Amino acid sequence: MSLTVRRSLRLAPMAIALASLVAPARAADFSGLVDIGGGRKMYLECSGMGSPTVVLIAGKGNGAADWSEVLDPADPAHEADYDALAWGKGGLHKSESAVFPMVSRFTRVCAYDRPGVRLDGPDQSTPVAQPHPADQAANDLHRLLTAAGETGPYVLVPHSYGGVVATLFARTWPSEVDGLVMVDTVTPLMRQIANPEAVAKWDAFNRRSAPEAPEAVMLTDAFAKIDATAPLRELPAVVLAADKPWQPPSAPKDSDPVAGVTFADWQVSEKLLATSLNAKLVTKTNSGHNIYAYSPQLVIDAIREVVDAVRKGEPKVGH
Repeated sequence: MSLTVRRSLRLAPMAIALASLVAPARAADFSGLVDIGGGRKMYLECSGMGSPTVVLIAGKGNGAADWSEVLDPADPAHEADYDALAWGKGGLHKSESAVFPMVSRFTRVCAYDRPGVRLDGPDQSTPVAQPHPADQAANDLHRLLTAAGETGPYVLVPHSYGGVVATLFARTWPSEVDGLVMVDTVTPLMRQIANPEAVAKWDAFNRRSAPEAPEAVMLTDAFAKIDATAPLRELPAVVLAADKPWQPPSAPKDSDPVAGVTFADWQVSEKLLATSLNAKLVTKTNSGHNIYAYSPQLVIDAIREVVDAVRKGEPKVGH
C-alpha cells in the first residue's frame, strides 16, 4: 500500500514564554503562494500567534488541506477493524475541530503543499521532477519558512513520509527545531526490522509517479542522507502510531502488501522510533494511518504537550 491516502538559535525558557505572549507583526493569518527563489513558488498557510511555531508536514501525495479535515465521529469507517480510509471508505470534511484550526488557538501554526500534491487551483506549488529527494524537500521547507518570515523555534509535526523530511530538517538546522510530534511516520529504523528485499520493494513502489498522483519519493536515498547527518539532540517529542491494520481481516494472512513492508513491521518501527527519540509513545489511537483525520484530538493534545514543554524549557513532555 502507499504511505498515505490521497484525497510523512534555541531560545531561553523566559524568552520563549515572553514570545508566546507577544503578537509579532508576522502573526497575521496568511494563505497563498510564496516565492522561494529559483523561479519557484510554494503554497503556505499560517494562522494563530505565539511561539514556538508548529509546522505541519503532510505525507506523500498530501498537503496543507489534510490538516483542516476530519473523519466525522459518526462515520461508520471508525468502526472498521482495519484502515477503512485507505480503502476509500468514509468521507473527510473540513472542520474547526481539525488539527490546523485547533492548534492556531494556542500558538502559531503553518501547513504547506510540496510540489505535486495538488492537481488543480491557481495556487499550486511549482512542479519539480519526480521522484524527488527528501533533502530537497527539507531545503524547500526551510526556504519557504524563511521567505515567508515564519521564524523559529519550530515544532515539526510530520505525517508518514513527512517524517524523513522533518528528520533531515531538524538535523540540518538543529538550532531552529525545539520539538517533534511524529504522526505514524516513516523512519530509517525500518531497515532494522524488514528484510532488504522488502525495503527495496517499498522504495520502488513509492518512487512511482502518475498523472493522478504526481508526487513520488525516494526512501532509501533519504535514509542514506539521514545516516550522513549528525544525530538529533534531545528534544521534547511524541510518537503516535496507528493501531488499525492496513488490510481487512478477509485478506489472506500470508498476502504480501504492495509496499513490501508489513503492518507488523510498521508498528515495531514506530516503537523503535519512540525509543530512539526518548519520546512519549501513543499506540492506542483507534486509527488508521491518517491519525489526524481519525483521531485529531490525539494529535492536537500531543502538539500542545510538546509546545508546553518547549515553552518551559523542558527536555521531555510530561515533566
